[in-house]
Amino acid sequence: MKRIIFFSTLCLLLASCSKDKQFVIEGKIADANGKTIYLLNSGMSNNSIIDSVKIKENGDFKFRQKAVATPDFFNLKIDNQTITLAVDSCETIKVDANANNLFSSYKVQNSPESEKIRTIISFGTELKGQLQKFDKLYIDKKISAQVFSDTVLSAVQTYKDRSLPYIFENPRSATAYFTLFQRVNGLLIFDPYLKSDIRAYGAVATSWDSFYPESERSKQLKNIVLMAMREQRRASETGVDLSSIQEQNSLEIVLPNIKGKEIKLSDMKGKVTLLSFTAYETDYSGPFNISLSTIYDKFKDKGFEIFQVSLDADENLWKVTSSNLPWITVRDKESIYSNYAKTFNVTSLPTSYLIDKEGNIVSRVTDLKGLDISISKLLN
Repeated sequence: MKRIIFFSTLCLLLASCSKDKQFVIEGKIADANGKTIYLLNSGMSNNSIIDSVKIKENGDFKFRQKAVATPDFFNLKIDNQTITLAVDSCETIKVDANANNLFSSYKVQNSPESEKIRTIISFGTELKGQLQKFDKLYIDKKISAQVFSDTVLSAVQTYKDRSLPYIFENPRSATAYFTLFQRVNGLLIFDPYLKSDIRAYGAVATSWDSFYPESERSKQLKNIVLMAMREQRRASETGVDLSSIQEQNSLEIVLPNIKGKEIKLSDMKGKVTLLSFTAYETDYSGPFNISLSTIYDKFKDKGFEIFQVSLDADENLWKVTSSNLPWITVRDKESIYSNYAKTFNVTSLPTSYLIDKEGNIVSRVTDLKGLDISISKLLN
């Protein structure tokens, strides 16, 4: 009997959803004072306003929109404050909040996925605060570059450890997809080109492709995973980690030397080049450059060059150190936020790449032992 009642109820719900073909977001916003609340569709590339209503005196508001065929994301926005909601089909989501502190005050009913998304966002907010704190300590020279790097990586890993259960408990959920694409300071926290993260991307991509094969988000995920797997195969075959380098024309670097003259990496074509990312203020810098000088002296007259990119925050330290080095040295004033470092997937220092005479990356150098053999092969 219970099964019959359950089945009848399910049929009524499905019939109602099919008939209305709408989802509803409604609720009450306190202290709104007749403000306008906007509904935005959070697309893959941007947010677009799809509706707006003036909040009533008692704080009530309501949006009705066409039901979504696959999980999607919508933002409620008042002034410059937003909250994110996950919508699946034709549900009715209720939101209560205060206009003075929208995110910290809002509560959601009838949408467990939206509640989980709120938790993920709070993890990201906490991480951003930690990174800002570490950044200030580093700029103020209260911690070394190595300590800064270690603390940042530790904080990011803690974020991942807290977020991963939300991905793997239900990979086809809106929360799983949302978690993969969270950014802090403009950077993806989960990186599909990292071996440690590709498993999460693969799980969500497989689930979304199975349940929502026509969704643009599913197709996007599938392409990301296929590209990442392709790059990993290339890395395995060639010994080079091209994680975030998509095309050879993205290899250009243009930065000033100690005299202020801009030097291009592409100017090195015709020579075998070691591209080296480093920071002279670190403890390893001195021994590392001593080892490099032995290699440089051996090949400098045979068509070999070193193009060293400093990520030092201290410009004077860089200039003093660079003036004593025989190879090309340039500095990126963006330091740890260098776009060039991101492009070349620099996650630790030093990081070096060996580049052939045509300007193609041959290998990522993980150990200077044996580097002279690799250089000799490219020079001949």
